[in-house]
Amino acid sequence: MATLKIPARLLVVVMVMALATPAFADPSAEDKRAATAAKKAQAAAQLDTLKANDDDLEAAVKALDAGVAAQAATTDAAQQALKAAEKTLGTAQSRLASTETRMSDLRVKASEAAVRAYVHPGGDTLLEIVRAKDLGEASRRQALLAHVVASDRDIVDQLRSARQDQQFERENLAAAANVAADRKKAAADKLATLEKARNDQARLKSALDARISEVTAEVAALGREEATLSALIRARQLPPDASDTADNAPVSKVSGAGLIWPAQGTLTSGFGYRWGALHAGIDIANNTGTPVRAAKAGTVILAGWNGGYGNCIVIDHGGGFSTLYGHNSRLRVSEGQRVSQGELIADMGSTGNSTGPHSHFETRVNGSPQDPMKYLP
Repeated sequence: MATLKIPARLLVVVMVMALATPAFADPSAEDKRAATAAKKAQAAAQLDTLKANDDDLEAAVKALDAGVAAQAATTDAAQQALKAAEKTLGTAQSRLASTETRMSDLRVKASEAAVRAYVHPGGDTLLEIVRAKDLGEASRRQALLAHVVASDRDIVDQLRSARQDQQFERENLAAAANVAADRKKAAADKLATLEKARNDQARLKSALDARISEVTAEVAALGREEATLSALIRARQLPPDASDTADNAPVSKVSGAGLIWPAQGTLTSGFGYRWGALHAGIDIANNTGTPVRAAKAGTVILAGWNGGYGNCIVIDHGGGFSTLYGHNSRLRVSEGQRVSQGELIADMGSTGNSTGPHSHFETRVNGSPQDPMKYLP
């Protein structure tokens, strides 16, 4: 059977790598989970918190939480790998130091043997035996001298072996040092990535906390106007059998309920309970001054300041159905005015209790708020 020969240097590197790699490292499942979480966290970190809707913001924070947890785990693994590599490096340094100490002792002994050989060359051996008193003493002296010679040869052999060990351990030390350097860089990279993920996490959590605070404050302010507003709408709305139709061609897609979107922008908050409070409409965010248009033809029954709604407009469309437009920076219609579908009625703003420039849009049936998404295209 042929014998497989492995070069000593390669064997050293393989051994060091094996010793420096933690037993728990599994590059398959754990790394895949961490990579997936990192991708989601990276996407979440790029989220524009001002334009993101509530659901996206909450999802981004969750993704960053998961990303930070996964990154923390890989960072811990990298730190443990570094500790293992440093331990291996320390062991290699100790072994080399021990071998060099042993070589130093052997060099001293070899020097002493060389001095003896020089002072008492081989001829002295015969002289020592001749000077013996009897054959027994001569035999003992011969055996002793043979032992000294053998010991000297053994010292030389040990020194040669120690030199081989020294070369091997130097290669071992160099390989261990390279592994430790690689592990140190990997651990530093992981730590830097973790710090960035934590910073992104803190930023989005701060944005979410601010959004929650703003929205709940806005909802609370609007809630204080709810009873008065509902009563006002019911008092001013057209008779249940009345209806309005568009005077002009619609400016955009019309839903089955006959509505168009009142403004262009990003939907940042939906209808329903949000963080323990009812958000009675939807929020469409855009820049201050963005046109706000009538979602359907009708009669303006409210145009003015209305507490938390700021500059507010309510349009009655007949049949007990009305729409509301809040937080406007400027009103362009007045109470009692008939408006066509798509007609400019206001400029978007952030008046009243507002989370920033947006149009708070509501749909109401007999004064009670309904989900606008059921009526929009």
